[in-house]
Amino acid sequence: MRIAGGTIRRNYLKNYERTSNDKFGSEQKIQTGRQFQRASENPINAAKALRVRKSMAELQTHQANLKSADSIYQVAESSLLTISGIIQNTYEKLVEGAHGTRNQDDMNIIATEIEQYAEEMVQMLNVDVADRKIFGGTNNTTNAFEIKGAIGYQYVTYNGIPVNASSDPNSYPYSEKSYLDIGIGMEIDDNGRIDDQTALPITFNGVECVGCGVTQRSVKIDLETILPGEPYKLEVSVGSNKQIIEFNGGNTVQDNIDIINQALSDKFMVTPQVDNTGKLLYVENMEGYQGTELYPYKNATVDNNVVDLEAMQPGEYYSLEVVSNGMTRIIEFEGGADVNETVANIRAELEDKFKEFAPDVYTDGIFTDKNGGVCTVTNTADYSSADSIINADGTLNLGNVAAGQEYSFNLNGTKVTFTGGNSLEETVTNINDAMKSGLAFGNSNVPYINDDSGLIVYNNSEDVIYVTNADDAPNQIEYSEHGGYSNNIVQLLLDSAALLREGDQDMVARYADLIYAAQAPLSVTIAELGTNDKFIEFNETRIDEVLLNLSDKQNDLEITDLPSEITNYKVLETVYNTTLQMGASMIPMSIFNYIK
Repeated sequence: MRIAGGTIRRNYLKNYERTSNDKFGSEQKIQTGRQFQRASENPINAAKALRVRKSMAELQTHQANLKSADSIYQVAESSLLTISGIIQNTYEKLVEGAHGTRNQDDMNIIATEIEQYAEEMVQMLNVDVADRKIFGGTNNTTNAFEIKGAIGYQYVTYNGIPVNASSDPNSYPYSEKSYLDIGIGMEIDDNGRIDDQTALPITFNGVECVGCGVTQRSVKIDLETILPGEPYKLEVSVGSNKQIIEFNGGNTVQDNIDIINQALSDKFMVTPQVDNTGKLLYVENMEGYQGTELYPYKNATVDNNVVDLEAMQPGEYYSLEVVSNGMTRIIEFEGGADVNETVANIRAELEDKFKEFAPDVYTDGIFTDKNGGVCTVTNTADYSSADSIINADGTLNLGNVAAGQEYSFNLNGTKVTFTGGNSLEETVTNINDAMKSGLAFGNSNVPYINDDSGLIVYNNSEDVIYVTNADDAPNQIEYSEHGGYSNNIVQLLLDSAALLREGDQDMVARYADLIYAAQAPLSVTIAELGTNDKFIEFNETRIDEVLLNLSDKQNDLEITDLPSEITNYKVLETVYNTTLQMGASMIPMSIFNYIK
């Protein structure tokens, strides 16, 4: 059988290209160290390798975060240890200053040293690492701690608020911590905040570390010094809430108590109230106040379980009783600018009241349950529409309230439900009790004078009361302060320095004990930092081990086995050279072979 020369040459060239490609591919694997250059060469291993690479990249990010956190914790711990040493030095200086043999010049010198210690503490507390104020909470732009006031009257602020203002560390601005994701499953809670069990804090609430607020403290106003008809102006601070109250003196001590208490209510009361004329009080003290908005809850038009959404007006409030999946709920919502907005408002209420079993509503006014069935929808019979008791001027018409009838109205976006009383006084009491309930505005905590001793009472141990005559007060009121040692370490130093300058050796000795005791909470914070430091070390080890395992897996998927591939290359090179030799004998010479 005769085989044509063209066929032989075609087969030869095909085999030559194959051996050449095989040799080149093996050579590439040796040079790059990779089993494949494109995902199309090995799709399965390429997909697996991509997942491994992604995991390694995430772990390397977490590893970098841990290194940053480690440096932050080391600086934080070093700063607090320095502060602990300063406290010990201060204690020794105060013991020295409390000694009866020291003259006033010596005590002034010691006071200056202690004030310098306070400055050093503030520098330690304002330290930053990688543009983060470690003890500033979420404040990374300005110094968290500052010392203000003249010598002898200095005070410390944290993010602009005096550290004595509140005993609650979380009440100060920027008091939340900043966190790093270190790969333990960071989660966000229902309030949009990071769950501190799932991430590592890298900035801290400074006053949580070195204290805030004061010990039990009381203020007494000398009511006897208030003259009838004379104007007075007091600056009253409750925690971080500072207000100016102005009043004229009354004819009796009881008159003065009533006048001052009314002035305090006018400034500090944030729970709305109604008086006997139907006028709403204290609404303007509410956060975000932009005017008094008072609306009734109106009955929507419902016909055979279909709600007339077209009839609902923007700014009007409506109520419906909805039965879905065996559950009955009353929903209250605001009409929208159009049907779609009204539907969105209703859906939000349905989700809030029914949770995961929430029915749906459509623009045609039909409500359907989870199974697609039509819900039962009716007007609410639990309370009467408040149309008849709301006046055009934003007051309540208490004369139209029927005894025993339940009413609901919306005040500045909050629903208030009350029952009409048998008398005007009982109705007013019922409305005010409803507004103080947890379902409405809650009860305001307002400072007040309890009796003729002039003692100002405030039912919250977390906040501290300060009283002083305003700078532009036309007349001065005498008052006395009792107790109130600061819980903040830096403030204790400044207060003890002021006492040294006053020569009050007994109180200097007292402050020596207070400052010595202040080391205890600081030691707890240092211990917590040490615990987190160990936690960082543990996670660094964990990530190193996981990365090593992933690296081995990546090698199995991507990296060339060089000894085997070199052997394979030598075989392919031999085959390639043999192919060339065969070609020299199979392909006839041409004229080009003779051209030199």
